[in-house]
Amino acid sequence: MSKAPQLSASPTSRSRIGPHLAADIAAHIASQSLPEGAHLRTAELARRFAVSRWPVEQALKQLAEAGRVRHEPNRGFFVRHVAEAAPERPRDPVHAAYLQLATLLTERTLGPQVTEQEIRDRFTLTKRQTSDLMGRLIREGIAEKRAGYGWNINTELTAPDALAHTTQMRLILEPAALRLPGYRLPPEDIARLRRVEHDLLDGTIDRAPPDALYLRGAQFHETVMTGAGNPFMLQALMRVNRVRRLLTYRAMDDRERYYRQSREHLRILDLIEAGDLAGAADQMEAHLRQVRHSLSALGFIAPQA
Repeated sequence: MSKAPQLSASPTSRSRIGPHLAADIAAHIASQSLPEGAHLRTAELARRFAVSRWPVEQALKQLAEAGRVRHEPNRGFFVRHVAEAAPERPRDPVHAAYLQLATLLTERTLGPQVTEQEIRDRFTLTKRQTSDLMGRLIREGIAEKRAGYGWNINTELTAPDALAHTTQMRLILEPAALRLPGYRLPPEDIARLRRVEHDLLDGTIDRAPPDALYLRGAQFHETVMTGAGNPFMLQALMRVNRVRRLLTYRAMDDRERYYRQSREHLRILDLIEAGDLAGAADQMEAHLRQVRHSLSALGFIAPQA
């Protein structure tokens, strides 16, 4: 497997990831149900989205201009909730191209090498939009810039069995984290995750866009992983979740399974809060096996023997 690409600190690469990083941070605020006035720390966001602090600061400035966050000089950025409904966002051609790529890459009808002109022609994008799109794929580990011209697609991450491999890894990693000596998830994290799940069950599952639903689920599992206190396990899970976001996008329209998953998430939280970590680990394993079964039933991974 090729070495994970490193983003350059050049002005060009910095400018490429700003617009979609702002959207990702806005989705993070919503998915975590962050309260009014919550401090948005640039270092934490940089770690979460695998970028440097500079583009995070630029994205937060964009959100401040849009009224989504509040900037206080010498203090930082803070969540700002707008009482009135936000106007519907215009269609984002880069995001639309990203969703089409989800199908093309998993069907192996694009790549393993692509050029800027090929991407521009196929998705009717400008040069800047093409750079935005490929910058997003670089952050998610799907693509890397070629030394000469164009990009390489990481075929190991878009192979037919890649999704099955990510599920296999999660089944090994996540229950084991709950069984580690000293596992502890702070009560405030448990309470916040529980609020998110109840919000989903109260109707957000039917209203939220697929990306937002995926992000809420991914961040549930990442937050539970933080209780293990092992940063390497957390980084491994975060990387897997970035890859799964593209591979599972076509499965996100199955809203019914999100109701089941939210109820299972709540059972895991109840067991953690009660101190029954062995039970929580068993429930996590059962939950992940059910996720694998759902993806198999939808035709995304091969049935287990």
